Amino acid sequence: MRRKQLFLCIIQAKALFSQVVDPAATTVIRERLVPGVKVFEVVRSGEPRRKVDVAIVAEGYTADEEGKLKADLDRFAAVFFKLEPYRSHRDKFNLYGVFKPSPESGCDEPSHGSFKATALGATFDSLGSERYLLTEDNKSLRDIAAHVPYDALYIMVNHKRYGGGGIYNLYCTFTTDNQWYEYLFLHEFGHSFADLADEYYTSEVAYNEFYPRGVEPAEPNITALLEPGRLKWKNLTSPGVEIPTRWEKADFDAMDNAYQKIRGEINAKIAKLKREGADAAEVARVEEESERLSREHADKVDAFLRASKYWGKVGAFEGAGYAAQGLYRPQLDCLMFTKGTKPFCKVCEAAVVRTILNYTD
Repeated sequence: MRRKQLFLCIIQAKALFSQVVDPAATTVIRERLVPGVKVFEVVRSGEPRRKVDVAIVAEGYTADEEGKLKADLDRFAAVFFKLEPYRSHRDKFNLYGVFKPSPESGCDEPSHGSFKATALGATFDSLGSERYLLTEDNKSLRDIAAHVPYDALYIMVNHKRYGGGGIYNLYCTFTTDNQWYEYLFLHEFGHSFADLADEYYTSEVAYNEFYPRGVEPAEPNITALLEPGRLKWKNLTSPGVEIPTRWEKADFDAMDNAYQKIRGEINAKIAKLKREGADAAEVARVEEESERLSREHADKVDAFLRASKYWGKVGAFEGAGYAAQGLYRPQLDCLMFTKGTKPFCKVCEAAVVRTILNYTD
């Protein structure tokens, strides 16, 4: 430990337990740090005790790829501070790169029949979802990250395939070299840092009925709307917008569900080709087709949502948290709803600001 930390368990804004942990105490374990780890100070704003310290842990970079790692760290730091509210609060962040070389480049892709020896053992197909990218090797992650002070953890996976994941107060993952790299980097951090829920509901996910009916979700950006008059983001709602807010949902669902069916088929085709050792040119052709369709659909979705009379309004729009019915999101679109280079909705942005201030004020 590098500093004193105050841990709180809070339910309904009431502190149930608190304890100050003193790094000088004899009860603190002082094992030697694991060897062979390099630290890169990407952004330094001040002493850790008054900053949000973010460790970006490299995964799937070999010793020969250190140059790429450094370039990726600079690239993603620029992405991070391009988005509000991080841009306006840049002086509250320290960013570190933490690098333990992996024997092989990349990560595991079980459904593609590909496995790599890496520092953290990150793998696609986590929890049965082809795009979900996690590691279960928490000890290695913590041993490597221990070389820097940190409040939040990224795992930066050296891979071109679209994938990532984010778990609140644990870590988030993202891949570096696909067309959606900015979205992945920022979207997944929204989960792990500020407890933001996924607002999408048409894509296949690893968990069904994640939010039980009749229970208000804990996340700040979705609601079951059990008490419409006490909407959790009531102070941000737009004047004159009805709650719940009727939007062009049926047309959106038809459009997006059709694409998700195609997406699932083409992903399964790519996986089958790779497992069977198909010609590299054939695999590349199908992958390029997949990327093209993904971009075209994202553009179509953006145009559809922007054409709505509710564009830019804050209300309660049905469809959120993997559920087409019964859960609501604050705005038509948001970084937590659809892919693309776009802002947080007003509710998500406010939640991120609160989290930043919790660490720094």
